[in-house]
Amino acid sequence: MGTNFMGIIHVTKTATTAFFRSSLHVTGLIIGLSFAAQSAFADSKINPAIWKLSDEDSVVWLFGTVHVQNENLQWRTPKIKQAFDSADRFYIEAPIGDATPETMVPLLQKHAFNKSGTPFYEQLSPPERENFVRALNSLGIPETAMQNFAELRPWFTAVTLAGIQMQTKGLNPESGVDKALWQDAKAAGKELGYLETLEQQLRIFGDMTPEEDMAMFNSSMEEMVEDTDMLDQLFTYWKTGQIEKLATLMNASFDGQDRIKTALLDDRNADWAEQIEDIMRGSGTVFIAVGAGHLGGDQSLQWYLERLGYEVVRQ
Repeated sequence: MGTNFMGIIHVTKTATTAFFRSSLHVTGLIIGLSFAAQSAFADSKINPAIWKLSDEDSVVWLFGTVHVQNENLQWRTPKIKQAFDSADRFYIEAPIGDATPETMVPLLQKHAFNKSGTPFYEQLSPPERENFVRALNSLGIPETAMQNFAELRPWFTAVTLAGIQMQTKGLNPESGVDKALWQDAKAAGKELGYLETLEQQLRIFGDMTPEEDMAMFNSSMEEMVEDTDMLDQLFTYWKTGQIEKLATLMNASFDGQDRIKTALLDDRNADWAEQIEDIMRGSGTVFIAVGAGHLGGDQSLQWYLERLGYEVVRQ
């Protein structure tokens, strides 16, 4: 799986919290929706996907985002600007922009740190350990630095390494689409909301079994060293609005991990659809930004909304 967060290598509880504050948007990133840097400042092919559902007195815009971005990419198309400006409320997945060390430290201690007393990498098979070492070396990290991850669970180690990889590609979480829109919404005085809490997001990973946790880690290490083009391809699909190709590529990374896919995507899409139904029962215009991976595939957010009787139209 493409577990792509911005990260750090000197792993302490305080430093890890700072890393997590700056980059946490679990679903999109953990499934590979942080993408490689692009050199173009503007591109006529840029057309990120956006949808609309409406009734007599309500409009909801659904925008698929990426959470780490090259600050030079001009992704705000006229239709995205118009939809965003028309909204009096703005929602994202979770309140990442307002996270603090005080709120994050307890959550990380609960869900991201290893409580077994035994470093997880001691349980790796020789080929799995070799992939871990190759991933470290690809980032310029010596094998001896493996001990820095002794207090972390496998999934969070994968997150941290993928974050370092993103840093080497020149990506900045401060330039992520979600964060940029959140800041714009606050500056414009829009009402702010979110679809779930940070605790709910982290619990998805905290509740993984040891076997699932290790499987996610090993898959991430394998992709990091063997599938180096995946991030570039995903980013191209996102910025050109090829959402079904993005979803197909992304879903392939869940091979053999059906329960995790259900928890990360399907269950959350179903829950969000019900929340959007509640929003539609009211009035006004709402702009909702979620990871692009939620808006493609067989059980997308739109699919659940259509089951509830709504027509969701690509713009």
